[in-house]
Amino acid sequence: MREPVIEAIDVVRRYGRGAAEVQALRGVNLKIRAGELTLLMGPSGSGKTTLLSILGCMLSPSSGTVRLRGETTTNASQSELARLRRQHVGFIFQSYHLFPTLSALDNVRLALDVRGQTGQAAVTRALDVLAAVGLAHKKDAFPHEMSGGEQQRVAIARAIAGTPSIILADEPTGALDTENGYAVMKVLARIARDPGHGVLVVTHDPRVRSFANRILYIEDGRIVGEERGTGLAAAE
Repeated sequence: MREPVIEAIDVVRRYGRGAAEVQALRGVNLKIRAGELTLLMGPSGSGKTTLLSILGCMLSPSSGTVRLRGETTTNASQSELARLRRQHVGFIFQSYHLFPTLSALDNVRLALDVRGQTGQAAVTRALDVLAAVGLAHKKDAFPHEMSGGEQQRVAIARAIAGTPSIILADEPTGALDTENGYAVMKVLARIARDPGHGVLVVTHDPRVRSFANRILYIEDGRIVGEERGTGLAAAE
């Protein structure tokens, strides 16, 4: 069995103090391995987004730790967390977060710029990942010239441009119709088959269950269940 690309160990997250304290995560343990697409499902307020933010090194746990490719976040400084994030994490948001004044190509190149990759090599890499998500023909298009599904695929291209170990997707189909949501999940499932990547998708969307290799359920800040997915839609 492959080693996990990311691992949460006894992760706790609290907000506030005293009588106002809220425990958003209550000792979460999970492992995500390369070559699989995992769904994280649960009701609103269950801790999904908090957990994703901690796994993505955007938020520190109150206790417990995260390991990314064996590197721990325990006692990591903000600069160390930023390095881990750049090196290992690709983040995909429901609302795309594309820069409206930049073309698809330049939106992807921006993710490479922050990793110190510039010049023709960055252009070539950006074109390659746009082609991988089926959007080579949209390289010069601006976000307002693309459909929601196309914008989300540009966001995916941006997330994978730096060859991260883990792709974290927060409700990536939430703003999309069935056809576009299906196309986006097909892309994520294809990425997950790469032995260099793991993919974790936070979702409320029952339509995407058939793409999963594994489904985790979270309630009240705890992982309360797990089941194997069929991955059947991903294989179509």
